[in-house]
Amino acid sequence: MPLSDGPLAGQPIDRLQVVDIEEDPAPQGAPARPARRRGRPPGSKAAIASAGSRISASETSFMRAVLQGVDEKLAANRYLLHLGSMDRRAAAAYRDLLERRIHLALQNFPDRAQGARILAQLLAQPQPTPELPTLEEFAQGFAEDMFSEKELIALYREQLDDRFGDKGQSAGPTAAEILRGKLEAIHWVQAHVAQHPQPTDPTALWLDAAIAAKLRVHGVLSLSDAIQWINLQGRRWHAQLPGVGRTRAQRLLLWLSDHQEAIGVRIHHRIAQEMIYADFAPAAQATLLPAKLGSAAPAEIFGVVPLDALAWPLELLGDDGLFRSHRPNTLKAHTDREAVQAWFATLSEKSAATQDSYRRAIERLVLWALVERRTMLSSLATEDFIAFKAFLRAPPAHWCQKAPVTKGSEDWRPLRGPLADLSIQQTMSAIATMYRDWHASGYLDANAVASVRGSKRRDMQMDVMRSFSNEALQAIRTTLQDMPDGPPKRRLRAAILLLQTAGLRRAEAVNMTWGHIERVRLDNMESDIWALRFAGKGKRERMVPLKPETLQALEVHYQDRLALIESGALASYADMAKKDCPLLGVLDERLAQGNAGTLGDLASNARRETNATGALSAARLHGVLKNFFRQVQQQPGAGDTDFLKASAHWLRHTFAHQSLRSSGKDLAVVQQLLGHADISTTGIYVKADMASRVAAVLGVEAAV
Repeated sequence: MPLSDGPLAGQPIDRLQVVDIEEDPAPQGAPARPARRRGRPPGSKAAIASAGSRISASETSFMRAVLQGVDEKLAANRYLLHLGSMDRRAAAAYRDLLERRIHLALQNFPDRAQGARILAQLLAQPQPTPELPTLEEFAQGFAEDMFSEKELIALYREQLDDRFGDKGQSAGPTAAEILRGKLEAIHWVQAHVAQHPQPTDPTALWLDAAIAAKLRVHGVLSLSDAIQWINLQGRRWHAQLPGVGRTRAQRLLLWLSDHQEAIGVRIHHRIAQEMIYADFAPAAQATLLPAKLGSAAPAEIFGVVPLDALAWPLELLGDDGLFRSHRPNTLKAHTDREAVQAWFATLSEKSAATQDSYRRAIERLVLWALVERRTMLSSLATEDFIAFKAFLRAPPAHWCQKAPVTKGSEDWRPLRGPLADLSIQQTMSAIATMYRDWHASGYLDANAVASVRGSKRRDMQMDVMRSFSNEALQAIRTTLQDMPDGPPKRRLRAAILLLQTAGLRRAEAVNMTWGHIERVRLDNMESDIWALRFAGKGKRERMVPLKPETLQALEVHYQDRLALIESGALASYADMAKKDCPLLGVLDERLAQGNAGTLGDLASNARRETNATGALSAARLHGVLKNFFRQVQQQPGAGDTDFLKASAHWLRHTFAHQSLRSSGKDLAVVQQLLGHADISTTGIYVKADMASRVAAVLGVEAAV
């Protein structure tokens, strides 16, 4: 029955309700309906999923895609994301229902003539092309000798022109012309009839009813509320909605992203990258992500941004800085920017860690001088460097980064918060080195940072007390013993012993291989003691004996590595000789695979080199220890130690205190074990030891 003659004819569009015709209630007095089989009847999903009688821009986009030949299921799962997943049968049923709703809307359009014209375009169908007789069939209507072949062909053409028009085709628009008219009509419906989501629209008006109900529990009533709530919850927002998994959440988020301009609230770009675009290939991401995020080479901008992306103002380039010499200089630099880059090039022989530290320090100075101080680097005076130190102790909020992101993120900041005195000292040391080299090269006439004093000794004295007491070490043992046995526990034990009984720095520990272990000679005789021989910080060679239990723990960890290679978890490292294997390694080769990097600003988007040896990284070791120390903090015997602040360096400090005590405070021995360049640094541990002072005070005779 045509829609115009049916029970919906004449009803206003805003009163039309979607009815599930397969779920009609039984009339009163009728026997109970038998239990339904599992699964839904054909089309019921589409009826249930419908957002109501209003026609949305998403729905007209769906119809346009179907008219252009896109599979109905694919079109529904792109443009009707907010209504839940549809199979092919449900999508076809939804299309039929949507066609009726559009036709009804056009019948009730205020401009009846225009509505009728658009409806006619949508309902138009191509006229069937008459079946043309062949020449042989035409010739059979005449005697064989009545016409010659030439006369018969001419008569055949004349008859076709009379019956079917020019060229034997029926009159009327072609199928292509009718399709073009339908698409134009759908475009008109989208512009004049379809409704776009509004910020204050209730979620139930647009979204799947089940999701709208789950959002209502959290006080989310409107579409603008929904995006704001998602932004506040972060990437795991859907975990707050029982029954809503990642795929369902992705669909809803993509629909909200399509309409965020109309809603007036933008989805946070990091949430969009993680949930919407994460599953697309990098090539597809480049077209899907906003231009600012998808750009491979973003333009330089002025602000608190990474140094490589900073646009230096022309007036602050430093070609006429206050302390410029204007004589030829060995850096061949004409501006402060060129001088910074030339100085970075001189660091190539330093360790990667030192280069990173220096670059980070100079980056902070450049951003502060240009963005905050509006002063050229070559014009900074002594008072400016003193002000910079004060700035680092109390930086403003817009300089501090809250979450770990890549340097390409707009959320990147130079600091995580106020710097401790030791970090400030290290920053100023790097800056002083650059300005000293600038002065020596002839780029500057004066070195304004030379007279800026630090407080290194006081800082280090405070730092060495960050160590574990005997009670804290017992809490560590108890927590480790309570952990379930397996490769992670055994690797953790090996790492703790390597740091605490050998006094290694974290970066040194992860660089150790079995090739660094050699037998120790005692009185020119081979002994049963083994030691690590390596070049540590400052490329100073060290030889640190290993306790037997430490060596045994490392060997157990190595046997785990062999078992994991056999199981396939570390198959990539099957052919490595033991001497090349790291003392501390990964337990799953997936964590060691390289990554060319993807668009986005999360840590997972960053470029990673392939881990050729399967060695545990310094960052990963830090994370493993921090997670363990959080568990120790829950132990009743943790005492006064703040394990939440503990790190790998606490184990090195613990070794320093213990080795001083066991060596009878032999500073020279402990200096060699720790690899200190200056014995006065080792002496700080002695000054921090309270045992002698306590004994001296307790030995004083009380006067009364």
